Amino acid sequence: MDPGRSVESVVPIAAEELRSVAEGFARAWAAPQVEQFVALLHPDVRLLQPVTKPIVGRQAAREEFSRLLAWLPDLCGTVDQIASHDDTLLIAWRLRFTLGSAPYELRIVDRIVVADGLIREREAYYDSLGLMLALLRRPSAWAGYWRYRGYLPRR
Repeated sequence: MDPGRSVESVVPIAAEELRSVAEGFARAWAAPQVEQFVALLHPDVRLLQPVTKPIVGRQAAREEFSRLLAWLPDLCGTVDQIASHDDTLLIAWRLRFTLGSAPYELRIVDRIVVADGLIREREAYYDSLGLMLALLRRPSAWAGYWRYRGYLPRR
């Protein structure tokens, strides 16, 4: 064993723990509710995605999910595939919502690091340019997006 690595970093997490997190993830996105998301998160969670600053900690995540669901109340997701290795899940899934007045689907791959049966880190990979172009083509969505990002006051 490499002297710089701890036993915990070498011994893989039990498959059951990863399965539990993956199932919780799928349930949370199928019928989104803020506290359902937060219950999946490690206290020191780090959430990373294109176009936004890192979100660190449960309270910051709660605030982000609250803003997101206020902007996109019909948001829901469907998991397509899951793979795992050691303490990490890769989840390919689709997020559906109304953007402006038309449906939109965003394909995402999340890399999720699990610790203590909770999401310790999540990094989302998706076509942020495609999302921004769709947003620009739908002016009725602009005010909601600016509110979500904090550039306009919430109603």
